[in-house]
Amino acid sequence: MTMDLPDLPDLLAARRTLAGVVARTPVLRSDILDERAGARLFFKAEGLQLTGSFKVRGAYNKIRSLSAAELAPGLITVSAGNAALGAAWAARAVGARLVVVMPENAVPEKLAAVAALGARIEKDGVINATQAFERLARLREEHGYTLVHPFDDPFVIAGAGTAAWELLEEVPDLEALAVPTSGGGLLAGALLATRGLAPRAEVYGVQPEGADGLVRSLAAGVPTAPERVHSVADGLTAPKPGVLNFELIRRHAAGVVTVPDAAILDAMALIIRHLRVIVEPAGAAGLAGALADERFRDRRVGVLLSGSNTGTERVRDVLVAG
Repeated sequence: MTMDLPDLPDLLAARRTLAGVVARTPVLRSDILDERAGARLFFKAEGLQLTGSFKVRGAYNKIRSLSAAELAPGLITVSAGNAALGAAWAARAVGARLVVVMPENAVPEKLAAVAALGARIEKDGVINATQAFERLARLREEHGYTLVHPFDDPFVIAGAGTAAWELLEEVPDLEALAVPTSGGGLLAGALLATRGLAPRAEVYGVQPEGADGLVRSLAAGVPTAPERVHSVADGLTAPKPGVLNFELIRRHAAGVVTVPDAAILDAMALIIRHLRVIVEPAGAAGLAGALADERFRDRRVGVLLSGSNTGTERVRDVLVAG
């Protein structure tokens, strides 16, 4: 079934749905990071969100839209971790059963947190995102579960867009946004938000070099996956953007910046040291992009810190290395 592209009224409806449910996360600043970037940076700290990432915004908005008949057979989603956490929290909030397909090598802390929220995890034999989506399709066919797509859904995109909307309400004169992207839900949502509050602001996606499905998709004109996806940023390893997300990004994004894993880990260390908040590698990608690309220089830039769900060993390692 073809879905319509979400638009600004959908984002505004999502704001009403999420009001009083999700946190309004703070916007953080650092003069030291401004100097490093040669820009004025405003960091939206979504790692302080419920479940540690922006994903709960879209998941709750989607699950609240479902009818009793759609909730009855149970829900299913696929995720390396953050979308699973958001969906698990939202499903528990409405009393729905949830199955989550996750890779075997998912961050252990993410697996434990998803299970603690009551979701059933399917991970045996799942090595990568392609296999995860294949397992999801089989389970849906066998059990009739209702899909909660982690990024390619109008309600999910609109919910994700409320993060950028809040940032733009607080800092209305932003000239650019740097948005970590993989499946494209956060980037597509940010594009909706800027069209409503800052139509002159340029929105850039940021991807790891080893997980550049959006870059390849824009070059090909259709969603296209690389032959191999590999990045330290496990939250940015969807093989290609969703169909709806891709269409919004193709029409409205200013561009996509790719960064190596080393730059992502360096940015992660900088954020922890200078903003005093934990981020996971995916959450640090926006800063990595802002530091790497000249298009952000001498501008007021919003940086989406998309999540904080990482292991203590990773935090220790990047701080020692940094």
